[in-house]
Amino acid sequence: MAFRPRKKLSLSASLLVLVSCGDSSPTAPRAPANGPPSISIVDPQGLLAAHHAEIRELVEQTLEQAGSLFAIGRLSITVSASANRAIAGYGVGGFAPNGFTMQIDIDPQFPGLGDVLSDRLPPIVAHELHHNMRWRGPGYGSTLLQSMVSEGLADHFAIELLGAPVPPWSNAFPRDQTEHYLEQARPELDSTSFNRDAWFFGTGGLPRWTGYTLGFRIVEDYQAANPGLSAADLVNTPAEAFRPF
Repeated sequence: MAFRPRKKLSLSASLLVLVSCGDSSPTAPRAPANGPPSISIVDPQGLLAAHHAEIRELVEQTLEQAGSLFAIGRLSITVSASANRAIAGYGVGGFAPNGFTMQIDIDPQFPGLGDVLSDRLPPIVAHELHHNMRWRGPGYGSTLLQSMVSEGLADHFAIELLGAPVPPWSNAFPRDQTEHYLEQARPELDSTSFNRDAWFFGTGGLPRWTGYTLGFRIVEDYQAANPGLSAADLVNTPAEAFRPF
């Protein structure tokens, strides 16, 4: 069943919504998060025109729900029509390069996009928002362990916030194979030169999304050992605290 973030108060007075007809390459320094979030829809050919209103509504509602947990403040969100940057086979993708910029990409030709948008867009926005907030603290990280933990926390946050199902990239292989792939990861956990494409995107013989799934299960184990701590609570917790032994 499709889920939507529940509405609380209207964001019309505090959220700046823009529609752009040109390209956008937002950058943002690590600076105090002041001012409201802004949303820019970059769709010069109008490929997502039929979905603009729903996109705005879903992003606004997700931010509104997250606003009870995080002081979001200034955040530049760009939503683009892009088949190449959306997750293959999923239709939506995202990227958070720093604490104040979020890029969301939607494949306008994805089959049945109108039927899946309300299911898939809010969790992606929530996932990237957790990255934004973590960037403002310890950062996303540069090692394999740090990257896995940041990704795992972001997906747990989306699930906890929205009641979303576990996404496919966080369940890439059976649970009984977790230790097998964790043993392969252990020698590289502190590496800053690990092969990201191999660990997260399935090149080099590993299952696609191995790093995402390991990160999700590492966070899951930490939460089981520390009941009551949500992914929002853990946004500033260093990755070292999650190290699997």
